[in-house]
Amino acid sequence: MMKKITATVLFILFCSCIYAQATGNNKNRDKQKPNPIVGTWRLIEFTNLDSTTNVWGYRYGKNPRGYFTYTKTGILNINISTDNPPKISEDSAKHHNMNLYDFIDTVSLGYFGTYTVDEKNSTVIHHVKGGSIPWYIDTDQPRQFQLNGDTLTIGDNKTWKRVLVRAD
Repeated sequence: MMKKITATVLFILFCSCIYAQATGNNKNRDKQKPNPIVGTWRLIEFTNLDSTTNVWGYRYGKNPRGYFTYTKTGILNINISTDNPPKISEDSAKHHNMNLYDFIDTVSLGYFGTYTVDEKNSTVIHHVKGGSIPWYIDTDQPRQFQLNGDTLTIGDNKTWKRVLVRAD
């Protein structure tokens, strides 16, 4: 009889603990601040400062194309393209030679993976899983960010910046 009561009490305690953890986690989750960079952001500026001339350079043109997407589940997808892509037909592409570094540096790049945000240090870390930059794959790419309303700036704003506006 004592074993049956002890087993019943243990079972009730176990269920109570599970319930408390489940409801407690939901309460904590509800209290957490939403991730401020979740969403799709349209690229409007991609620029780096030339340290020798002290002039901002626009590798993808003054009106680059692209989107940075940060999902609420931690998925990252980045696509960037020049505002003036080369005119290459599918047939001629088979015979067209282009240096990979030159292509991703001036024409187009993309990568995907997951991300984490360190709000205390205003940093987003891109955990790259694949894309057009082979040396990024399986690396972490930390990026400083500033958020001002519907404008997200990735970079230090002193030597490089990627300016994005909320698309959704």
